Amino acid sequence: MAMKQYLTAFVGSIILLGCSNTTPPPPEQFPDLPLTEAELLTPQWQELERITALYPVEDARAGNNGCATIEYVITPDYQLADIKIIDATSRHFALEAARAITRWSWSELAPGKLTEPVKTRTRFEFCLEHNEGDCEESRLQQERQCRGSDVILAVGHIVRGR
Repeated sequence: MAMKQYLTAFVGSIILLGCSNTTPPPPEQFPDLPLTEAELLTPQWQELERITALYPVEDARAGNNGCATIEYVITPDYQLADIKIIDATSRHFALEAARAITRWSWSELAPGKLTEPVKTRTRFEFCLEHNEGDCEESRLQQERQCRGSDVILAVGHIVRGR
């Protein structure tokens, strides 16, 4: 009898595993588009309000610094496509960085900046300020754990309970 229960449980597990959600990511819309490094640092994008990423609570509690690089395509109508995490020191940093680019003020840009889609990437540096100067922009610009020269800083501050 125990063998029959074991076999039933085993077959049930196989069926459940076979039915799990294994949906592949959608195909890239612009797979052959070359990367334009630091596109958003050019003068045509200076009016784009780029809100920094939120510091992930999980990493703040753990005292973690880190980074994430997000690659994406901007279409001529300022829609984002093919958003990919290229580098990340934490999945929480990656998720917050990807969320941040979707919150930028794309819809407020004047039409006509682009006539063709452009692929670029942005690196987010996450730093917890323990002592003044820990998260100086010049130091964080030099970090090399994640790729990219277009850098957005997300600085967290340690808050001590009273």
